[in-house]
Amino acid sequence: MSRDVLKSKTATTVTPSSESSIDNEMYHRMIAEIEDYAILMIDKNGTVMNWNRGAEKIKGYRADEIIGKNFRLFYTDKDRDGGVPDRLLAEAERNNRAQHEGWRVRKDGTKFWGSVVITALHDDDGSVIGFSKVTRDLTERKATEEMMRSNAQELERKNRELDAMNQELASFAYVSSHDLQEPLRKIQTFATRIVETEADTLSPKAKDYFSRMQNAALRMQRLIEDLLTYSRTNTGEKTFEDVDLNELVREVKNDLREMIETKHGTIKAEKLPTLPLIKFQFAQLMTNIFSNALKFSKADVAPEVYVTYNKVKADEIDAPAGKAKGEYHHIAVKDNGIGFEPEHKQRIFEVFQRLHGRSEYSGTGIGLAICKKIVDNHGGIINAESEPDKGATFNIYLPVK
Repeated sequence: MSRDVLKSKTATTVTPSSESSIDNEMYHRMIAEIEDYAILMIDKNGTVMNWNRGAEKIKGYRADEIIGKNFRLFYTDKDRDGGVPDRLLAEAERNNRAQHEGWRVRKDGTKFWGSVVITALHDDDGSVIGFSKVTRDLTERKATEEMMRSNAQELERKNRELDAMNQELASFAYVSSHDLQEPLRKIQTFATRIVETEADTLSPKAKDYFSRMQNAALRMQRLIEDLLTYSRTNTGEKTFEDVDLNELVREVKNDLREMIETKHGTIKAEKLPTLPLIKFQFAQLMTNIFSNALKFSKADVAPEVYVTYNKVKADEIDAPAGKAKGEYHHIAVKDNGIGFEPEHKQRIFEVFQRLHGRSEYSGTGIGLAICKKIVDNHGGIINAESEPDKGATFNIYLPVK
């Protein structure tokens, strides 16, 4: 079949309107001037029959350079050797349509990522007489996908490294909980025995040294225990369950009963909800906050702690821009203790930060860092409000699921 016959027969098939020569002319002009798509016709053997502006822009050939040549020129050597062009024509002839994405070759030898749709064209008898071929240059999209894939692979690699580090931390936690504490217990035990059995022969200075040694060992033991707790908030299993906060507060109060009685303190709470929480972590959080409230109380005033609850919107929370979104459960723990300067409200949540001397108040400076880590594990926000001698309020915000 001649090229002229192909042109005339395809014109009646692919043109939107064969009623008007003006419509035909406008349609072909529109196809010719489109720049974002390479639109061409090829015969049954793959010979290029026409060429639009988009094809010149994407593939680099002028019409007079490519018309009459085979469309296999656009494929890589690998694809030509693998029979990709012929397979696509066969598929389009069989199914009326073939679609493919892959690297294509421009006139200058550079490559672009092309998305190709080949559609069979038929004569009035339904016989295939050629094909239309539409190509889009998706090189930028391909580069973005490759970058995203590379980033995902890098993230996966770093996650594996993080898992390995967590395993190391878990090993460290075991050493901290056993191997490091055992020598401290022996120091405390033997120092106590010496003081008790040799009390009559020890000088006052020696007794003072033994007392300092015991206190130092006790502080070291508490430090190791707090570091272990902090480590567990990073590496421990994060299993959420529905927790009745009223019951949780009662359990924590019971654990702190001796401290509450010694301080003549009170801990009260209004009606609290049931929330999805990591129970053992949230119990640790409340224990640390209650303990701080009892510890940092005024010398002549019985400590009072009150827990309240409400829901708030993100714009009501004192948080870094963009961190708070949506609605939050707000649990506030307010006390009547010694308070602290407002400029320290961020610092107190850092590891080893103390606002008061060890001689005045015991502690390792890790308790509130543990609280922050626990709230982070719940996807929440914690902050504090205070002024000297006016108590402190610790605000815990947990996202409403």
